[in-house]
Amino acid sequence: MKLSEMRIDKGVLDGYRYVAIRLPRRMRAIASTILNGGLGEADSVLMLQVPLHYDHSDPVAHMRSLLPRLELPADTVCFMTAAELDKAFCARDVAQNGSEAIACVSAGISNAINAGESSREGSVPHRQVGTINVMVVTDEPLDDCALANAIMTVTEAKVAALRDHHIPGTGTTSDAVLVMCPSDGERCLWSGSSSDHGIAMAVAVRSALGESIARWKGANGDSVHFLRHLAIRGITYDDMWECVRQMNALDPAWNEVEVRGRFESRLETLAKDINVNALLTAAISLEERGRYGQLYGLNEAKYQEDPVHLLADELLGIALAEYIGGSKCVFEYIRYDKKKPGILSTLGPFMDDIVASLIGATMSVIYSEILEGEERLS
Repeated sequence: MKLSEMRIDKGVLDGYRYVAIRLPRRMRAIASTILNGGLGEADSVLMLQVPLHYDHSDPVAHMRSLLPRLELPADTVCFMTAAELDKAFCARDVAQNGSEAIACVSAGISNAINAGESSREGSVPHRQVGTINVMVVTDEPLDDCALANAIMTVTEAKVAALRDHHIPGTGTTSDAVLVMCPSDGERCLWSGSSSDHGIAMAVAVRSALGESIARWKGANGDSVHFLRHLAIRGITYDDMWECVRQMNALDPAWNEVEVRGRFESRLETLAKDINVNALLTAAISLEERGRYGQLYGLNEAKYQEDPVHLLADELLGIALAEYIGGSKCVFEYIRYDKKKPGILSTLGPFMDDIVASLIGATMSVIYSEILEGEERLS
């Protein structure tokens, strides 16, 4: 099957953006989707974009109710995502030694996570929750075990695409996958990464997902600022503000909502600063290397102990605080680093220092502004 044989319709229904994919014939399918998952047959697929705050009491029934209005059959395989489909949807077809595969994907990766880590879904700023949806079609008839094998191959390709673009995770907490193949013909028993159809599927997924991730990052694959990287790692505005509250440094006479507004506004201003981004990026990179025992002289277990002779984390924290506001900010960073309120107590050696510095230095500047405005520093 060629990509050109598929009918791909994009539109908006009841305010929900969608992509409807109609295949030229029915195919065997295995899926982990919200509607019509499992083993079955289908000739149509729907990807529905819902808002970040979507909280329908019965999302399956909601999805099912849209199918007839889109002239889609009841057995349509249905994905749901908060990713912006007009940007995130990508399709690729690939040929490998006579085997052909098509991948249709949408990538939202704000809550990327490594399998086995605690879920961070719903904790990113303003609920910037993402989902990676992957649909792949092969021209090779597959037995049930080969369909299961194909899910493994497709998932490995997804992880490879995430690694290609330096996304710190193996997926998100709500990914879904669909593999489709012809129902007629002699069925293959495997779909591993050494088979021609497995290679074709993997390359198609890796290529399509890579393009979708690049669009998520921005035009031409531009990098994203540190607030987005913190969000990916589950460090939210709520978490950072809770650290401020636990330090008990807010004057009861101050309007907390107004002070928090200043805090978030200043963070957004700092997010445009190349030097702040560089220091945060350095800390994030070192944290990830340390976690996997890739820092010279520190194995993984020793790194997690935050040994006393590891000083680079404090040096980065001091550098960031000095840059944001000078010596006063350094003292406030040290207070946060010693007490480790809230989420700081759960972060690794580099992340707890850099985030403590970011919060402490930012609040130090805000305290000075407020007190100067009240003429309490003169």
